[in-house]
Amino acid sequence: MNLEAIISSVKKKKYLIISEVELNELLSNSKLIIEENTYISDKIRLLKFKDVLILQEKTTKDEYLVRLMKTKKEAEEFVKERLDIYNRMWDGCGCKVKYYE
Repeated sequence: MNLEAIISSVKKKKYLIISEVELNELLSNSKLIIEENTYISDKIRLLKFKDVLILQEKTTKDEYLVRLMKTKKEAEEFVKERLDIYNRMWDGCGCKVKYYE
């Protein structure tokens, strides 16, 4: 799927699973806004492609998942929530990230 098709699809869905090849194309053609290492499930990134904000993360099933973000503030809050969950996981809380919600 090309980048335009990815953007079109992610605008219609809550999230979209992409291949590693598609991720690499997205990374090489987007501006990196935020990148945080989760230390459990790779990195979580906010990317800007044209005027679209895309949040990318890797699931525990090794899937590359992207979702549309309306604003940078919304994305920052989302990243913070994810990092908080990952931090609690280190303490053995039994928490799980709900990637598909």
